[in-house]
Amino acid sequence: AGGDGNAIIGLLGLACGVWIGTLFLKNGYNLGRTNTTHTSAGWIMPLIMLGFLVLTLIFPQIDGENKSGVLFYSTKGPGAMHAPLFISILAGITIGFGAQRSRFCTMGALRDLILFRQIHLLSGVISLVVCAFAVNLILGQFNPGFAGQPVAHNMSIWNFAGMTLAGLAFALAGGCPGRQLFLAGEGDGDAAIFVLGMIVGAAFAHNFDLASSPKGVGPHGIAAVVIGLFVCLFIGFTMKNKTT
Repeated sequence: AGGDGNAIIGLLGLACGVWIGTLFLKNGYNLGRTNTTHTSAGWIMPLIMLGFLVLTLIFPQIDGENKSGVLFYSTKGPGAMHAPLFISILAGITIGFGAQRSRFCTMGALRDLILFRQIHLLSGVISLVVCAFAVNLILGQFNPGFAGQPVAHNMSIWNFAGMTLAGLAFALAGGCPGRQLFLAGEGDGDAAIFVLGMIVGAAFAHNFDLASSPKGVGPHGIAAVVIGLFVCLFIGFTMKNKTT
């Protein structure tokens, strides 16, 4: 929506990964039956997020400082580019309500299109892209091309492969990161584990040179993608219901 051609390659990789995931679904891949558990288990993730919000209110960011009380803040890079806290909360509540009610899920949209030829969820994704495109045009932030894009690199093969891994992982998990976040807010314990895994994984990637940057893929990023694909394929092949 911002004109980044590298993102198109990434989206193609995402679709490829979801397509591979649908092959496993067709062949009996199953995470097991959903079980009801104690109500307190469903409150764990919302309370953790509420705790983070309270800490942010107690220790607000200080301009130019990377630490406030017990919290660390980014002063440069993508982590530093965020809206003021009040606007973030208001936007989060609005978007979260709409996404939860509409069952918004990027992976689910592609999965349903491939498996069932249904476009209900895909219409939401298309609407999001169109609205973001319009806002970028209005604000003068539309910059078409491949070079000089924010937080993007031109190593297309690994851009595609990395997003293929992401799409496959999301398909096996049953939802994209956004959908898992919404489900965690509904009290889904599996989704809460997924969200915690994303947080730990992001920290792991940035602390062990796995994450990419505008300079290219991280020193160990290629190995991480290959290993990740093997792990997901292993899960897909082994976690299947036997058919008679």
